[in-house]
Amino acid sequence: MQIETLVSILTIIDGEFKILLMRKKTEPYKGYWVLPSMIVEKDMTLEEAVNDCVSSKLGLNKLEFEQGLAFSALDRNPSKRVIGISFVSIADSRTLETLELDEESLNLFSIDRLPKLGYDHSAIIMESVEIIKHKIRQSMTLKKLFPSDFTLPEIQKMYEQVLKQDLDRRNFRKKFLKADLIEETGDKSIGNNGRPAKLYRFKEEIEDKLLF
Repeated sequence: MQIETLVSILTIIDGEFKILLMRKKTEPYKGYWVLPSMIVEKDMTLEEAVNDCVSSKLGLNKLEFEQGLAFSALDRNPSKRVIGISFVSIADSRTLETLELDEESLNLFSIDRLPKLGYDHSAIIMESVEIIKHKIRQSMTLKKLFPSDFTLPEIQKMYEQVLKQDLDRRNFRKKFLKADLIEETGDKSIGNNGRPAKLYRFKEEIEDKLLF
């Protein structure tokens, strides 16, 4: 029996949550998309396996991870007995800019429009999204996801996608501004409707509070 770590790296691009997936090059599930993973060797901890996975396979460092659930269905891997341990990371888009993305080996996919997935990775991603639902309610998590200028519609779109509910624009704006977490940059961005939208940034020092 073997143990593997599976990494769900999620980010926000244009207000939309996306997850990083790799294309499987060998059987089983050749051509399917899967989460980055690493078999845990005898001399490795789970955390070391996760860091080795993102470093050797993705070239990423200094990501923070939260451990999720264990997946131990007897048939989750048709080749051998493997227990999977899920880890979740929220990364800002700038951290992932160094990745060489393409449609054949490594790419970002919207959590609402996932490609054909191998193994039980659909269930693992669903569990990761549930973890994200709770984390994005925290102000410090939002600041990490939006390290540079953003519009309020971008943040509202992100909440609506993950929480699966429509939010009233005026109430959302009023509540978010009242939280006293952000400040205007003085610049504007052209929104989807062609109207200029104010750009904001998180303040340097903010209180970690629960939102929504």
